[in-house]
Amino acid sequence: MRLNHLDLHSPVVAETAAFFIDHLGFMAVETRGKDAFYRLTDEAGMVLVISPPIARLGGGDQVSLGLQTYHVGFLLPERVQVEDAYRRILPTGIRMTDPEERHGAYVFYMVVPGNILVEIGHRPDT
Repeated sequence: MRLNHLDLHSPVVAETAAFFIDHLGFMAVETRGKDAFYRLTDEAGMVLVISPPIARLGGGDQVSLGLQTYHVGFLLPERVQVEDAYRRILPTGIRMTDPEERHGAYVFYMVVPGNILVEIGHRPDT
């Protein structure tokens, strides 16, 4: 079995997709309406879908529902790239932690538009 895609629910689909495109290097492959659906991909072929919350499942996002048990994590090949990403994203004004050593990696966390928790890090052994 192979992971096909990851679908993140956001109440602000276009804004969330724009953040992944503008700051994390994703490209839009398909869109359906302004806030209906975005299919994104990165240079490694990762498919990331951004779609609206499903009403029958509570209609909320992970942070406001208190579901901070999951996040989306990205690894960079060099530690300095984590610092570069942090400095590049910091002026956007989103909530971010400072980069730190944590669980064998050098990481920072941020809550991107749509209240999605994202980790950017470098792990020396990968």
